[in-house]
Amino acid sequence: MSTTVTITAEEYEALQASLAALRVVTVERDLLKEQLKAFQRKLFAAKSEARGSEQKDLFLNEAEALAPSAATTPAQEAEGTPGIEVAGHARKKHGRKPLDPALPRVEVRHELPESERVCPLDGQALVEIGVEISEQLDIVPQQIRVLQHQRVKYACPCCDGGIKTTPAPARIIPCY
Repeated sequence: MSTTVTITAEEYEALQASLAALRVVTVERDLLKEQLKAFQRKLFAAKSEARGSEQKDLFLNEAEALAPSAATTPAQEAEGTPGIEVAGHARKKHGRKPLDPALPRVEVRHELPESERVCPLDGQALVEIGVEISEQLDIVPQQIRVLQHQRVKYACPCCDGGIKTTPAPARIIPCY
């Protein structure tokens, strides 16, 4: 059994208009799907670490600017510190590498109080005979420098028993 449906010209035009609207909505949906895929690729795809030339000044780092280059040579081990000879090879002396001499230094001098600059054996005033120097890297935001702690050593000019050295300042991380 087949039934025929008859429609008027107005109904036919309304049906054509709704069909055209459906095509427009379908095209818009497909465009939005393509945009979504493009955004997902941009968000989740592999990225390059390269940055544009307009961003070069945003990431200026003082440590990079102060890094040793061909003009500045990095600190070398002192020639007076020989290695320890072991059968078969030479072992390097223990300790850390010296800090870069191109970094600015701030000298912090630690001295004994006047009351302690007296020989405990004969009471004579102690005289300065030298300085023990240790260096500590000090990083302040946007600034890197080396604090050079100078601990003064005193000795009695009359006897050999009265050598004193200023104690080292307390550190957050102890040195060995």
